[in-house]
Amino acid sequence: MLKIYYRIWVSLFLSIKHSQKGNEKSAILLSLITLSLTNFLNVFFIACLIFLSGIEVNFLEILPENKFLRSLTILLIFLLPNYFLLINDNKHKSLLDKFESQNSKNLGTKYFLVSSCLCLLLVFLTIIFPEFFNLNVKK
Repeated sequence: MLKIYYRIWVSLFLSIKHSQKGNEKSAILLSLITLSLTNFLNVFFIACLIFLSGIEVNFLEILPENKFLRSLTILLIFLLPNYFLLINDNKHKSLLDKFESQNSKNLGTKYFLVSSCLCLLLVFLTIIFPEFFNLNVKK
């Protein structure tokens, strides 16, 4: 599973590096942020499905009350694991050496687009069919 994740990151990194005209440092930062955002979207999608299925889970109860600290905590929850998996101790260089030759065309971009489309689809379905998700619409 981790090999697939690495291949997604390498693909995303190479796409961003190409669009940044070879600037490796900005490509590392942008690919890390993009992958963390995509991970957040996937967790958000699953959390919405759990909420809409009627299971009551208070996700925000474990986070700090302060909105700034809450946002910072959420950011770090997704950013730090990616940093340690991909960037720490120049691991990105060994990942590029290992997976660059196996690079599937736009695997990272496809991962981001599919994750984004799933979230948008859930939003549109909730708006169009609120009764399906047991949401009461007041008229």
